[in-house]
Amino acid sequence: MKPFAAAVLGVLGAAMSAAAARPQASAPHVITRSERRVADRHVSALAEMARAVNAGDAQSYARLYAPDAVITIHGTAELKGRRAIEQHEVELLKEFPGARLAFYAIWQKGPLAVVHYAVNAGTPGGQSMGHEGLLFYRFHPAGLIEEEHRYQDSLTPMAQLGMLGAAPARPAPILPTEMKRYMATGSLGESENVALVTASFAALDSKAEPAFLAGVAENSVVDELILPQPFAGKPNVKTWFETWTGAVPDASTKITAILGIGDFVLVETILRGTLKGPLGRLSASDRGFAVHRGAVVQVTDGRLSRIWCFMNGKELAQAVGQWPPPGK
Repeated sequence: MKPFAAAVLGVLGAAMSAAAARPQASAPHVITRSERRVADRHVSALAEMARAVNAGDAQSYARLYAPDAVITIHGTAELKGRRAIEQHEVELLKEFPGARLAFYAIWQKGPLAVVHYAVNAGTPGGQSMGHEGLLFYRFHPAGLIEEEHRYQDSLTPMAQLGMLGAAPARPAPILPTEMKRYMATGSLGESENVALVTASFAALDSKAEPAFLAGVAENSVVDELILPQPFAGKPNVKTWFETWTGAVPDASTKITAILGIGDFVLVETILRGTLKGPLGRLSASDRGFAVHRGAVVQVTDGRLSRIWCFMNGKELAQAVGQWPPPGK
């Protein structure tokens, strides 16, 4: 079992044991000063990360990671150790000078943190690009990052730079000016949200449209980050559901990590299936695939109100034999 998954199970196991020992009507866990100090160190690390990237300082960026840290960039690379992490950042900053990094939100639960980020950058030739991504972190007690799972779409910036032809591209994100912060309390509501999201993923796999839509709010939004724009409103969410189940009718989702934090559920999955219909820039294929997907799900009044889906379109393209794009 990988360390991040083991840490998730450890946190969930501790929470379930504590819940079993408490009366059902007991209040949620009150965050202690010690837990707050640990969480504050994570926030400070992110502030320094943004400063380092925005200053073009790859060395300071790498020092936020433990010497033997591992970054898994799904669909792209695995970076092992601080030296490899620094070298990768040096190459990125050289390719995209003046890059600007900012964070929308952080969700925290013990040594674990999930971060929704945005980055804008330009090429030496003056072209601009940008994307959003999702980071799953496991921190050392001293505040260094020991493990990171990174979900980002390689095809989005390529499309913005005109490398994938004339197809529409998602615009570069507007960078947030402040980071929202959420901390887990171990409440009954958090457990109920996890159960709702787990059931919704199962409904998606089984193509149970009525069951899925029953758990969706009328003004819900699904933002599939590999596609040019979000699906806003329940009728459009229905279209998103039909797009996915039509393209991957034999989909099977394995949840590898799931955290309930406040009104949000943070999920890591492996999606397996066969691309039987077109999806985004990809055409149908008879080749099976397995790709990694991260998600942030917001629950409002017992229904899914917003879903952000993160995966690397390049990983899917590679799996179905459509990488590199013809002529590119």
